Amino acid sequence: MCASHLLNRWLHGASNSGEQEMVLVSLEQIQPFFLNPRVTRNPGYDALKASILARGLDNPPVLTRRPGDEKYMLASGGNTRLAILNELWQETQDERYHRVCWPFRPWPETLSPQQGEVQCLIGHLAESDLHNGLMFIERAEGVLHLRDLYLEAGIECPTQQVLAEQLTRDGYPVSQSQISRMLQTVDWLLPCIPNALYGGLTRKVIDRLLALRSAAEQVWVKLMPLERQPEFADLFSTALATFNGEPEGVVPQLVQDELLGEMSCRSGMSWNTLLAELTDGQSKRQVLLGPPVEKVLWPPPPEVEKAPLPEPEPSTEPAAPGESKPSPLVHTARSLCACWGLDACIQPDDSAPAGFTLAACHEFPHPAAQRCYQVLAALNGDTSTPMPALELLLSPDYDNAQIQQLMQLISLCRQRRLREVRHDALS
Repeated sequence: MCASHLLNRWLHGASNSGEQEMVLVSLEQIQPFFLNPRVTRNPGYDALKASILARGLDNPPVLTRRPGDEKYMLASGGNTRLAILNELWQETQDERYHRVCWPFRPWPETLSPQQGEVQCLIGHLAESDLHNGLMFIERAEGVLHLRDLYLEAGIECPTQQVLAEQLTRDGYPVSQSQISRMLQTVDWLLPCIPNALYGGLTRKVIDRLLALRSAAEQVWVKLMPLERQPEFADLFSTALATFNGEPEGVVPQLVQDELLGEMSCRSGMSWNTLLAELTDGQSKRQVLLGPPVEKVLWPPPPEVEKAPLPEPEPSTEPAAPGESKPSPLVHTARSLCACWGLDACIQPDDSAPAGFTLAACHEFPHPAAQRCYQVLAALNGDTSTPMPALELLLSPDYDNAQIQQLMQLISLCRQRRLREVRHDALS
């Protein structure tokens, strides 16, 4: 039997003796696993602490001891429980938290320190995944540590596929595509948005950021001369680093806008040209490969989704005899005003400039409702409230391309304001 399989059996309790050795050990004699993949606080810490305070440690983790070490070491998970015991001992001075009977398995003499550390790290990764899962960035860094330990142990993993197969054989099944995204996350995203990643940035957002980077780099390589192609890594980092904060502030659409702005600034190309190239490349990839579908081996805890605001639906009631169906203009205007309760103010009128008239309204539930009403009034020819931007958009003096550029500018300014609002709210 190979060394990795031997330690795998040992870590999971398979032995020839049939009985597991127990040792009475104090906290000072135990050291946490130095490659613990969990960097952030365990989300179940408080609940687990309350349980241990009330019941004691029902399920002590397994200890081992490397050859030559004086202290014991956690063999496969249990770092949170060890931290809680230390905390409770400091708070209560209750001896039942200080000296505990632990399961113990001696370190097999046939294993080198590196081989043992590989299997211990795999045990900690699997244990953490099963109990209040790891963040994706924590799992990614754990897999990279395993790759380095394999190399130190003399186990060659020259490709991602070979590494995936080795991890699967050793009890931690990971696909090649997962390893690829882990490496990209550590190389491309971690230097730019560490706070967001360790704050719990979701796998869905991470995947979208990685896909955006790949697609944008293809655009850059296509449009730029060879000597300027290496600039992309720096401009991507510059654009993404502005989002290094709370994970809620990392919105892929805003990142894309920031990235396109940086690409436009450095290349001298128009924002719209770059957007068209990016959109075209993403569409072609979707047609060729389809949406990525992959089995999630260790799904994260389900996120609480906010229910979207109900959208006003067009009336399904038949029109009264002699009453024509509302035009698209009327239907759109009513839908826009429905959230403020102003839809009843809009009445069809083909003779009006906008195809509808507005009933007088003097009280508004919100300033935004009043501005909405003023825009609709301006569309109908009311000039009492100056609206130069609206007049420009409706003017025949500008062609469609200029109007599209103006709308793009308005969209970018709006996204900038949204980002500032999110930042202020999080601060």
